[in-house]
Amino acid sequence: MRYQDRLAEGALGKYAAALNARAARAGLPGRLTADGLRDRILESGGRCEWCDVDLVDAEFELDHVLSLKQGGANEARNLVLSCPDCNRRKGQKHPARFAAEIFRETGRETKLIARLFARYEIEAAQQLALFDRATGASPPSVDASAELTEVPPYNWTK
Repeated sequence: MRYQDRLAEGALGKYAAALNARAARAGLPGRLTADGLRDRILESGGRCEWCDVDLVDAEFELDHVLSLKQGGANEARNLVLSCPDCNRRKGQKHPARFAAEIFRETGRETKLIARLFARYEIEAAQQLALFDRATGASPPSVDASAELTEVPPYNWTK
């Protein structure tokens, strides 16, 4: 869909039906309506709620902040207006992890990113762990005090 001040009722109805069908396939409750989608879309002010890019008269997508596969609700409060790039890049990532990625790339703390940082108690400059805590794996340790004992076999001179 393209972002405009007046969104076609039929297109909104089809979008809501598609999101509802995805939720039903996942066995999740929640039913979106065209009116609920319109309100949620217009609340965004025509900007991607992840990266803050202007979407007025441009293609947009609706993103479940917490994805349906992760058990996110199929409700308007779990939807954000997203540019196609952000929606595809986020995929099944946890929203806090994606918020940190976007913040590192853009330096912008959108309202959505600020809410996620507050909800998950993340500081904007905090680097998230490289590995899931659920797996028990930890990042490799690096001994910063260790000296380089061998000269690498690279010759950068001509």
